[in-house]
Amino acid sequence: MAGTDKILNADIAIFGAGIAGLWLLSHLRGLGYNAILLENSAIGGGQSIASQGIIHSGLKFTLGGKVNALAKSLSLMPDVWRAALGGEGPVDLSAANIAAPSQQLLIPKGVIGGITKTISQKLLGDSVSEILPADWPIEITQAGFKGSLINMNELVLDIPSVIKALAEPHRDHILKIDNAEDALAHINAKLHIFTAAESNAEIAEATGHNQGLETQRRPLLMGIMKNVPFPLFAHLVGKSDKPVATITTHKAQDGALIWYIGAGVTERAKDSDPAQVYTAIKKALAKYLPHLDLSGIEWTTLPIDRVEGKSKTDGWMPNAPTIHEVDNTLYCWPTKLTFAPMLCDMVIEKIGAKNITPSHDAADTNNWENAEYATAPWDTADWTRL
Repeated sequence: MAGTDKILNADIAIFGAGIAGLWLLSHLRGLGYNAILLENSAIGGGQSIASQGIIHSGLKFTLGGKVNALAKSLSLMPDVWRAALGGEGPVDLSAANIAAPSQQLLIPKGVIGGITKTISQKLLGDSVSEILPADWPIEITQAGFKGSLINMNELVLDIPSVIKALAEPHRDHILKIDNAEDALAHINAKLHIFTAAESNAEIAEATGHNQGLETQRRPLLMGIMKNVPFPLFAHLVGKSDKPVATITTHKAQDGALIWYIGAGVTERAKDSDPAQVYTAIKKALAKYLPHLDLSGIEWTTLPIDRVEGKSKTDGWMPNAPTIHEVDNTLYCWPTKLTFAPMLCDMVIEKIGAKNITPSHDAADTNNWENAEYATAPWDTADWTRL
């Protein structure tokens, strides 16, 4: 870590350059705060670069016909992101790319009754609509899908471009550090904010801030398929309240199409045998897209530890971001990518309650090293053929 012989002065120091930390930095600097963002790895690394990029509308979490608190919270988020993508509001994402205008639901025959009930809920109203078979993408028809195709109010974003859109205007204030504990000794700030979900609890314990702090882990072993035949952005809906699989499409550096797969087929211990994931994915695809040609596909997996504040609600996932506050320190978990703007608003409310006002200064970061961007997981993966 460069510059450790000099104290860095700031109004607010944020630790963790994922999308939550980047959104906070952009918003706070726009308000005139002398804010800095510190990262011990790479900008957008960890859970951010590994995100599928879906701005959830909440429908995915109402598949059992019940509108829960999480779905209600999520239903507000797409409009916030759309405003940012349009260059409106406190954070400007106009330089980011949209990977798909909407995620879709693929509902096999026999399941549509429960979905019809769900999408009739006032919560979602006109934000979803059924696509007539004549208007289906030809690839889905040729792959043999039989059932109903529902268009959702869910943007899918190209996450590397979102990371760069947030980071580039503030690049000289995103600094590389060795670790948070050493950096704290060389930073003079009125408020410290930790948004690095996985390491928050460890830092809180090291600083004596862990009393009353509760977190939970929800592991995944994500599936990744390379050289797939067409773009697909879909939730494969089963008979439970969770999708069988959630598929988004990405492009590798060599131009190959990638299917990145989460949800039911990947919900298992992150150190599970990858063969279990491959088998579950192939079984799901055989049911929903039975004519799909999987020859030439390369496979890999990505272990993920989703770390968040412990759920104390009616569900298995918190229905909002979580903040653990101790003196002049906030430990933050956004819960989902979609909630980054909500977390930012919650933090700004706490800043106001602490009477921390913007100094309209800029930190002198000349002696500090700038952090570099993270690489997408499929561009560093080891691949296998089945």
